[in-house]
Order: sequence, then C-alpha cells, then structure tokens
Amino acid sequence: MRLRLFTDPEYASPVNQMHCAMLIPFLGKEESAFWSEGTNVFDAYKANGPGYFELADTMDDAQFAVLPSTWHRYLADGTTEVALQFAQKAADAGKQVIVFHERDFDYKFPAPNALLFTPTVEGKRRSNEFGLPAWVPDHMSGPAPLREKQQSPSIGFCGQVTRPRVKTRAIQFARTSLPRLSERRMSGYSAPLRKSYRYKFLRAKAVQTLLDTPGIDTQFLLRGDFFAGANKKTSADAKTEARQSALEVFLGNLRDCDYSLCVRGVGNYSLRFYEIMAAGRPPLFFDTGCVLPYDGLIDWHKELVWVPEDQHDRAGEILLAHHRGLSDEAFVDQQKRVREVWEEWLSPDGFFRNFYRHFQPN
Repeated sequence: MRLRLFTDPEYASPVNQMHCAMLIPFLGKEESAFWSEGTNVFDAYKANGPGYFELADTMDDAQFAVLPSTWHRYLADGTTEVALQFAQKAADAGKQVIVFHERDFDYKFPAPNALLFTPTVEGKRRSNEFGLPAWVPDHMSGPAPLREKQQSPSIGFCGQVTRPRVKTRAIQFARTSLPRLSERRMSGYSAPLRKSYRYKFLRAKAVQTLLDTPGIDTQFLLRGDFFAGANKKTSADAKTEARQSALEVFLGNLRDCDYSLCVRGVGNYSLRFYEIMAAGRPPLFFDTGCVLPYDGLIDWHKELVWVPEDQHDRAGEILLAHHRGLSDEAFVDQQKRVREVWEEWLSPDGFFRNFYRHFQPN
C-alpha cells in the first residue's frame, strides 16, 4: 500500500535544515548520528522509498502530513515554534501529522493531531505513540556466521557499564526522589528522568546476575565510557580511528557468542538491540516497559529471550531454560529468524515498507 504524504521543506528547522529519515528518498539531507554517518544504513530505503510513499503537491491531496525535521532537531535548535506551526497547518486541513523523534529522552509533541514515532517512551504510553527503530547500519553486510549449539550457552556484552558508587547513588536519589531534579527540560517541553535513573545501574546488575549463574559462558567486555571513550579523543582522525576500533571489538564479541545481553541505556530503548538483531544473534532482552516497533503485529516475547521486568534477577535461569529447550536445529533457526525480523521490520527499508500497517485495523 502506497501512502500519499505532504511535507513542506520550508518548515524544516531553520537552524539545521535536515530531514527525517522517511523523507530521505525525496528530499535527502538526512539527520544522522556518528554511528550511521557515511554508512550503508539508508541505501536500500533510498532506492525503494518511492515505491512505499508518494509526495502530494498539496495538503488536501495527502493522507498524512509529515513534519520535515525530527522533533529532536527542533528542540535542539530552539525552533519548536516552526514545528508547531506546521502541525497547526495540518490540523487546519483536517490532517494528522507524522512526527519522528529519534533520540533518548521522552519528549512529547504537544499537538493533538500528532502521530509520534519514537524509540523511547517512559511510563505510560499514549495512544498516539508508536515504536521507532534506531537506524543502525548493516555493519557486517549480512548476519554473523551461524553458530552450532553447545551444551553451555555463551552470552556476550561489550559496552558501557555504570557501577554504583557514593556519588552516582546520590545522583540517582536526587533524580528519582527530588521533584525539581526529576525532570529534564528542553525548549519548554519536559521529559521525566525519574524512570531513567531508576534503571541507572540495571546493566551492572544484569552483568553480575549472569556472572553469578553457573553453566553460562559469559564473555563480557565492560567499558567505563560510551563507545569505549572514542568520543573523548581530541582530533577528528583520532576519534574516527577509535570509533572504528571499538566497533570492530563489539562486532567480534557478537560473532563469538550465542546470545547478547540487551539492557536499556539513558533512554528506554537500546541502540545495541538493533545491532544485535542485524547480526543475527538472539538478544537476552531485559524488559523495562520498552515500546518496540510493530508491537501490535510482532509477538516480541516469542521472538526474543525475554526477561520480564519483575524477573530481572532470574535472567540467568531464563537464558539456561531457553537454551536447553532448543534442539540443535532450532538453535540455528533462531539465529536466522532474528536476522529475518531485522531485515523485514527494523531496518530502514523494512520499517518503511511496512509503515502503512500502522493505519490498518488489527
């Protein structure tokens, strides 16, 4: 089903006139992050997007309006009034406006006709909020080599882990318990940090839980900084080299393990989740009330090794039970299935190919 969309580049953020991912095949100038810039992340969607959407010449001829920049871009640039003017223009025409957020914090879009696609929702989900994948490259240009089942499951993790100390505990208390410090403000729109800081040490707890579970081969590379500190390098060349080195170590950890640990970060989602899926490795997924893409169509509890929020301390037992319950053939098949789900639903091309399904009756 091909959707007819209307947008107006004149309403892009005037400070940084970059466009949301949906509009890349038509307008280009995408907003990208350092982990995706200059990669193959949007190649397939750029080629196929005109088969999924067409741009209408007028708002009246369209099924939906699309905010040209991401909501994060307007917030960061201090140009939110431009976004709200476009939303009002759509409302005056009787149209809903599709808004993409694409960043960590749960910033709401304050227009009643908005359909907000966001990777992170803290707390209760609103009826107009939908899960959005993180746009990650196909780093290996295909899944990691298939692994054969061993008696003991191996699980990897390569990334930043914050351990509880006196100072970090004090910050956690302030953010979760003191009203004036429990929300973050940007351009007048608030997003609560209370939930985020509740989970500040969840990764450290998850790592320790798995280390303490007999029968699991843990292959953990724990970092003290995001991206192994690559972003702290002073020169651009040194930063690029350090990022590439960190990425290669991360991908090697994925290749060498049966499963990969997936726990939320600052936002209530995980960039790592999408990288794990693209690599064809089943995530051990710690649920924190995350809103995952297409959750009305995909039974994520069955697709992932799911650790319910009230059973985080049983993660090791859950992984062992899952692994022992698989035949040799089923163990291989789950790797193929994970990659298939990423290709069909979570990659930029797969996500936008199925985008019309958000508006079909369940």
